[in-house]
Amino acid sequence: MVQQTMIESFRERCHQDNRVVSALMFGSFATGEGDRFSDIEFAVFISDESFDEFEQRTWLNTVSPVAAYFQDDFGHHTALFSNGVRGEFHFMRASEQSVVAGWQGYGWFPTLDAGVVLDRAGELSKYARVLVGGPPKREGAELVEGLGLNLINLTLFGANLLNRGEYARAWALLGKAHESLLKLARLYEGKTDHWPTPSRGLETDLSGSAYHRYLTCTASAECVPLYRAYRESWAWSRELVDAVAKPHNIELPQSVMAQVDILLANVAADPGG
Repeated sequence: MVQQTMIESFRERCHQDNRVVSALMFGSFATGEGDRFSDIEFAVFISDESFDEFEQRTWLNTVSPVAAYFQDDFGHHTALFSNGVRGEFHFMRASEQSVVAGWQGYGWFPTLDAGVVLDRAGELSKYARVLVGGPPKREGAELVEGLGLNLINLTLFGANLLNRGEYARAWALLGKAHESLLKLARLYEGKTDHWPTPSRGLETDLSGSAYHRYLTCTASAECVPLYRAYRESWAWSRELVDAVAKPHNIELPQSVMAQVDILLANVAADPGG
């Protein structure tokens, strides 16, 4: 696998360059899920005195030829390597190594060795230990309430857009609503390993019936199929919210939910305007 070759090259380059104090691999290759379609992802800590002069793209080019290196929409520095592999890199000062402890709940790896690529002084390992283990558990009333409220908010927003006739914008918003919807579905089925990106591995993570239900919630940006997708998404959202929130005695704003019902019914009566 070309990614494995690149990871080894990255490891060797880190050990050879004394400016690199420590490095951590995260993502699918750290958790043992990487395949030939996966990205490579690293945090690299440079000595404070060398950081300002450290040329990231030039350095990465010694690992594997880089076709493009830029800051993406999420604020991550992304390398597009000439061989077609994507890489996400966080270059930071050595004095910032403690930031790794704050990734708890988002990143993890099964053993310290699976994540730590280099640690000259042993400081990175001290912070990275909190990431060792399996995927974090996802539970609690606050989490469920936040997902429910976000779903209500985004569906209300989208229903207003549908009634206005802004179908392209409503279509884009539906994908954001689905992030919360799929997290509720994962909570309901106890399949929360891929929580940060809830659509990841959905085809095999969820039961066949749940995945089929999700497919009915998707559509193109055309008026009628988009309305149907919103209707199906909202119906499933209501069911999941009721099932997942009820054990926590969570009270969601029923008056707002009723308004979403009305807005979607209006579109049903006169799709397109």
